[in-house]
Parts: sequence; C-alpha cells; structure tokens
Amino acid sequence: MKKISVFILIFAVALCSLFVLTPSASDEFVVEDGVLLTYTGSESVVDIPADVYYIADGAFKGNSHIRTVNLHSGVYLIGNEAFSGCTTLKNVNNPYSVSFVGAYAFENTPFYNNNEAEFICLNNVLIGSNAKGDVTIPDNVGSVAAYAFVGNTSVTSVYIPDSVSEVGEGAFLNCTALKAVTGGKNLSYIGSLAFYSTEFIKTNSDEFLIMGEDILVSYNGNSEQVSVPESVRSIAGGAFYGNRSIKSVTLSENVKSIGVRSFMNCTSLESVNLSEELMMIEKEAFAKCKNLKEITVPSSVKLLGESVFFGCSSLKFADLNSAASVSDGLFAECTSLEYVLLNHEIKSIGKNAFKDCSALENLAISDSVTSVADDAFEGVDKLTVSAKKDSYPYKAISDLGINVIQSGDANFDGKVNIKDASYVQKYVASIVELSPLEALRGEANFDGKLNIRDATHIQKVLAGLI
Repeated sequence: MKKISVFILIFAVALCSLFVLTPSASDEFVVEDGVLLTYTGSESVVDIPADVYYIADGAFKGNSHIRTVNLHSGVYLIGNEAFSGCTTLKNVNNPYSVSFVGAYAFENTPFYNNNEAEFICLNNVLIGSNAKGDVTIPDNVGSVAAYAFVGNTSVTSVYIPDSVSEVGEGAFLNCTALKAVTGGKNLSYIGSLAFYSTEFIKTNSDEFLIMGEDILVSYNGNSEQVSVPESVRSIAGGAFYGNRSIKSVTLSENVKSIGVRSFMNCTSLESVNLSEELMMIEKEAFAKCKNLKEITVPSSVKLLGESVFFGCSSLKFADLNSAASVSDGLFAECTSLEYVLLNHEIKSIGKNAFKDCSALENLAISDSVTSVADDAFEGVDKLTVSAKKDSYPYKAISDLGINVIQSGDANFDGKVNIKDASYVQKYVASIVELSPLEALRGEANFDGKLNIRDATHIQKVLAGLI
C-alpha cells in the first residue's frame, strides 16, 4: 500500500467501533477486527499479532516494560499516542508497510527522544526531525506526521518534495523561525494548524494562501465578507482560526471538505453559505463562532465531526439536510438554539449532542433514528420532541424523561387529528401563517418541508392506512 487517503482513513477508523470483538493471538492483546485496542502484557519484546493492521490510539501508552516492538508487513496504521510514555521502548522493527502515524505516537520513548537522526522515519512517514536551518525533506517521504517538527525554532525554510502527499496536524506548529515553504505541489491533505505561528504564515502577503492540490491553508485578509476562490477544493484545518474580522463566508461548489477548527473562534462570523457539493465538515470546524445566527448543512455532507457547532451561543436555527449522524457534542452549549430540522434519514444522535441547549423547546425526530445517547439532551429542560407514535425515538426519548408528542400537531393543541391536517392545508393555501416552531411540529413525514404531503400523511395516519 503506497499511501492511504485521509478521507478513507477517517471513515475506516469510524467504522471500527461497529465490528464485533474477535479473539486475538493472546489474552494480552485486545483486538477488534484487525484493530489492536490495548496491550495488557509485561513482555520486553512484543510481536504484533498477524491479524492486526491498525495499532489504535494509546494501545501501549505508559507501558514501562516493552523494549522492542516487532511489527509485520500487514501493519499500516499507528494511532495517536500509541506508544507514548513507553519509557523503555528503544527499538521498532519491520515498519515497512506503515503508511500513517498519529500525533505523538512515540512521545517520551528512547526510540524517539534519543534518536539523533536528522529525519526520524517509519517507512515513508516522517515522524520527527532534528534538522536545522534550510531543510529539504527526503524524496522517499510520503507523509509528514502530526507535530513532526513542532516547536523546532531552528528551521528557517522547508522544501517539500513531490513525493509528499500529506502534512499532518500541527506538523510545523510554533516553528517560529520558519519563513519559507516551497514545493509540495502534490499535497492532497494539510492538517489543522500545520503552519500556525510561523513567519511563513504571519508575513505571507497572499490574502488566500493556497498550497498543493488547491488547499486553502490560511486566510490572511481582514475583509468582512469573504468568498473563497473557486479554485479551492478543500479548506485546511485552522485556515480562518481566530479571525475577528470576517462576518460572512461563501464557499463555491468546488469545496469538498472543511478541516478541523477551520473557522473556530471567528467571533464576528454571522453567516455561512455552504456549497451543495460539500462532503465533509470536520471536528470543531465552527466551534465558538459566537455570532453565528443560523446554519444549513447541505444534503451532500456525508460526515459531520464532533462538536462542529460547539459553543455557538447565538445560533438560533439549524437545518440538517444531511443524513450524517448528529455527532457527539454537535450543538453543545448553543444556548440560544430554539429549533433544529433533522433530515429524515438521520440514524443516530450522539453523546452531549444538545448539551446545555437551554433555549431548545421543540425538535422533530423521524423513526429513521435508531440510536440516542443517554446524555444527548443533558441540561435541556424545556424540550418537547415530536416523533412518530410507537417509534424507537418516541420510546427512547420518553425514557430520558423528555416530553414527547405525536408528530403532526400543527395547531399545538396536544392532539393529532383532522384539525391539524386542515391547519396545514390552510398554511399551504396562505390562509394562515406558521412560525418555524409550528411548522416543525406540523411536519409529519419528515421530508424537511411543510406542504400538502404532510396534511395527506396526517389523514392517512388517522385513517389507519399508515
């Protein structure tokens, strides 16, 4: 395997939790469908089991016994802090298939800390460096791991060869003397804050700093209204991080992904126009945008990371057209959030998804939802949920002590009857007006729109046809 796309990696890791626990070669190894989750042994020499392709985050963290780890030709991925704090680990053998190494995977180990090589690599992954001055990354490197150069104040310039396709999160973070970055024309992924707090970013004269395969690495302007150039295909993590000037942003249809913390702490940001071709919004992308008023997530989005809108304290309305899951902490601490439209294909609502959304009073949830975390609505005291009678969400949310009513109650009389169907028909005919909250409760078929189909749906329910 020459390299693994970051997109594929994200989905692969997300799917790991779905697999059933399977027996491993030894009781000392906890392995789940090829993922080594934990090692509990005390051997000084450890051979990774033959069925393992991924050593998960923290799998060996803090193990004070292991001195040598023998990988095999099927180990491709090593997760964040996988061997961090293994204070006797000196040797990592046979890394010939490794194509991804997570953040701080070998932090505080003799293997890493005592390595005096100019470039510390596992296979074609550069995980650390003692280089100084003008640095040329070797031609055999395929990716620069997260935090590989972090805090190196001796590096003044970096040349990235064509072989490198990925630069990980914080790879050159706080390299304060770094003034120039050249090459990198084949970069397809640049992680969050990869060049943050460097002279390269601070002194760059380009309003939009674009690198590699049309990746927007940093916005250096101070405009209130920003339209991302049509050439941009992805927005790197932290590209707008902490910008206090921007009030609105428009993305072209060419933008496919928004990286980790891309717009985090943009405290003046009020509106965002997301493209209909957008596929992924990563973790905390809009967290703590305290002036963001409303958001519509297009149907094209297939993945919503954790806490994307965490702490957006002015957010009042959110429309999730996307069928992506309501991820952990998605709207946590959105204290002004009044109502949310959820796509009728959404399958799950994650941990702390609506934590402390104290203004949230109404939510409509379709019977497509098959999983609701016990703490999804922690700190939400006024909420009434509309759901289909006898559906999983109706029962699950009732069990959480939250008031649940039958979906379709358009006139707010606590009942679903022919009056509601008539009320919806009057709305469609513009005889009466409905507030967004009333429209939310009247939505009976969960297609995201209140129209004649909802009136028909209510009539069919009352007739016992559905």
